[in-house]
Amino acid sequence: MPKLTFLKTGQTYDVPAGTSFLDFCQENDAPHDFGCTVGSCGTCVLVIEQGEKNVNPITDDERETVEMCTGVKGARLGCQLKVLGDLAVRPV
Repeated sequence: MPKLTFLKTGQTYDVPAGTSFLDFCQENDAPHDFGCTVGSCGTCVLVIEQGEKNVNPITDDERETVEMCTGVKGARLGCQLKVLGDLAVRPV
C-alpha cells in the first residue's frame, strides 16, 4: 500500500493505490486545503517532493490552472491527483 506523507506536518498515511488525493484528505481530515475541488481555483496547489511519477499525468486543464496560480516548477493540483505509489507533498 502506498505511503502518503505531508511534509508540512510530517504525517504519513497508508493509502490504497488509485485513491483520489482529494477524497482521501476529506475522508481522513488530512492536512491539506481545498477550495472548489474541481481544478479551477488553485487553492490546493502542491509540490510533490518525492514520488512525482507515482501520480496520474497532468492534464492540459490542470496545467493551465497551475500556471495561473504559481510559477513553481512541478506544481500540481491536489484535487486532481490519484495516488499510485509513495508520495511526499508540501503546499506551495
